[in-house]
Amino acid sequence: MIKQFLTAAAIFALGACSHTYCGTYQGVLPAASGPGIETTLVFSPNGTYKMESVYMDKVAGIFEDEGTYSVDGDVITLNSEEMEAVYFQMEEGQVRRLDTRRQPVIGELSEHYVLKKVKDCD
Repeated sequence: MIKQFLTAAAIFALGACSHTYCGTYQGVLPAASGPGIETTLVFSPNGTYKMESVYMDKVAGIFEDEGTYSVDGDVITLNSEEMEAVYFQMEEGQVRRLDTRRQPVIGELSEHYVLKKVKDCD
């Protein structure tokens, strides 16, 4: 009985957590060889994501990725077959792209690693 209660509580907590991140985020991330990467990231309530990256000033610069995401505290990890893990930190009304060590990017471009929430889940 206790085990069933704990399992139900865990499922409820995961569902609530997924719902917190659920939605569409947009922004322009820095690019090494151009003016930026227009990025749209969609977190679905079922634990999947879709990300579109459009490299500005590039003819064939549109890339799409999809996979699953997991949440550990305020860090969201994107997992897909095409890319290495990508990390974001949840903040009020936005997500911040983290480096490969799960740390915020520092320096003068640090505020450009943010995607703003533009839409909640349906």
